[in-house]
Amino acid sequence: MLYEGMIIDNTYQITREIGSGGMGVVYLAYHLRLQKYVVMKKIKNSLADISMLRNEVDVLKSLHHPYLPQVYDFIEYDSYLYTIIDYIDGYDFNYYIKCGYVFSESQIIKWLRQLCEVLSYLHSHNILHTDIKPGNIIITAGGDICLIDFGISLNNTDVIKGLSKNYSSPEQYRNFMYLKYGTGEYSKLDERTDIYSLGATFYHIITGVQPVLGDKEMPPVSEYYNLNISEQLAEIIDKAMQFEPEKRYKSTAVMLKAINNIKKEDIRYKRYLLIQILASVICGVMVISGIADMIGGYRMWVNTSYETEYSELLNSSKSGDASIAVERGRSILNNPSYSSLVTNSNKAKILHIIGDCYYDNSDYLNATYYYKSALYYSSVEDSKIYYRDYAFALVNDNKINEAQGVIEQIRSKYGGSPEILLVNAEIAYRNGNYKESISSSEEIINKFPNDNENYYTACVVLGDSYNATGDYARAAEIYSQARAKEEDKNIINKEGNAYIKCASSLSYQKALECFKKIYNEYSVNTDDIVNLAQCYILCADTQKYEECKKILIEYSENSEDCRIFVMLAIIANLTNDARVREYCIKAHTLYLKLTVAQKELIDESTLSEIKALYFNNVGQEW
Repeated sequence: MLYEGMIIDNTYQITREIGSGGMGVVYLAYHLRLQKYVVMKKIKNSLADISMLRNEVDVLKSLHHPYLPQVYDFIEYDSYLYTIIDYIDGYDFNYYIKCGYVFSESQIIKWLRQLCEVLSYLHSHNILHTDIKPGNIIITAGGDICLIDFGISLNNTDVIKGLSKNYSSPEQYRNFMYLKYGTGEYSKLDERTDIYSLGATFYHIITGVQPVLGDKEMPPVSEYYNLNISEQLAEIIDKAMQFEPEKRYKSTAVMLKAINNIKKEDIRYKRYLLIQILASVICGVMVISGIADMIGGYRMWVNTSYETEYSELLNSSKSGDASIAVERGRSILNNPSYSSLVTNSNKAKILHIIGDCYYDNSDYLNATYYYKSALYYSSVEDSKIYYRDYAFALVNDNKINEAQGVIEQIRSKYGGSPEILLVNAEIAYRNGNYKESISSSEEIINKFPNDNENYYTACVVLGDSYNATGDYARAAEIYSQARAKEEDKNIINKEGNAYIKCASSLSYQKALECFKKIYNEYSVNTDDIVNLAQCYILCADTQKYEECKKILIEYSENSEDCRIFVMLAIIANLTNDARVREYCIKAHTLYLKLTVAQKELIDESTLSEIKALYFNNVGQEW
């Protein structure tokens, strides 16, 4: 096993293990001479596996295509063999399928077209991939595909080297069974095998239904009634997945032609053309100025629509409504009407906003992806901030070495900068080195008081560091400084929680002010409601108990969160509400369903209080 930090062959520094499977272990490494990340694939030490490894290397070394990875080396270390291949920064289709992503038809057509192009290239070199599946197709940060994993690819003299469950063609499946059990009949494989697997892959992507391996056909895509794709695209997938090879496209070149003709063949497009022809006849009698007015009016409408949606995106992100903001951001990026308005710079800003939404909700994996995508489209003047946030997401995703690599990129592009200090401060904080994180953050605040973007972020890191050391008063003070620079839900929430931990009547009042502001001005979640209720109780504001109870009851109608009913039971008891027993029982029922981690979200004092209430009102131990 290789470990983080090891240097192999004086060239490759191991970053971490990123995968393992039947073919061996995969590591992310840093190429010290080229100063870039690469993938090291270790193959299990058997003749068959080594044969596959050499096969992949021999195939890829001779190929050069924008949608294929580059092979750099083939080495032996500690009795194991490794290939060194391009690290493709992106996510495979398996990731998007698991996350429930729904792609637009234009995106699907783009990727199908690219895959047909690269498969045509492979087939022209007498190579069959034979392992096309969602896990072997990566979408890069630039939005293009990269076809990977040639371990079982074939030349025109091979029979079969492996099988990809659920995506292999029927004839490939029969050959596998023939070689394994000596039953059935051998079929000659050709490029139609890859065409089937390509169709099966996009069948899964489009319908969400995984194809079934074996001697039976899947229901055609065209039979699904709720898919937002054209009839012609559905027919292309269905034809690619025909059970008999003779009924499929003869080649990927023919399939590519059909993809390129989708609009021309689609009945909706034909209707569109008819309307255009009729419109042209009518427009022939219109004055040119009238046409110009129509075009100008349409452009004005598109501009206004774009500005409105972009404004709504900003408002959603600032209000803390992350899911709505993400949806709006993707909607803008995928709207073909805005193609001329969404410049690379605008695209980078939208991707960065989406990344912020994920980051604020601690989804650092998605945050990393969107920040990296923003970097791809960003201008030089904007990219420093994108580099910084990309590094922050990596740090919080425990990818410290990769974050260090980003720091080096910042240093090489911009020299010394506050972004480098900031990322180092965040790394120190995550490693528990609070003295260093406090020192670095304070240095930024003192040196760059007019750099609002980095000043704000430095305050957040500094406040988090003081909070971690137990200096809650200082943390609240620093969060307040950050809030003066840029007010958002995240910083108000941090400030409020720090005041609660200060545990004084004055600090409780300040915390209540924070959470009332969140409730009145931002999109709220269960945590916000619980914090608000807790502050009312801590402040012992009897005049506000009924107001608090009303908020909790309103929120409980659509919530099954145990904490809401815990707070309701406590408030009901304080107001002599007869429903305290009802709330205790509901809270206990929901508590029993919680995981250990979820139970830890309820602080000890609150848990002790609800246990006592439950015993007094229900007559049983919690």
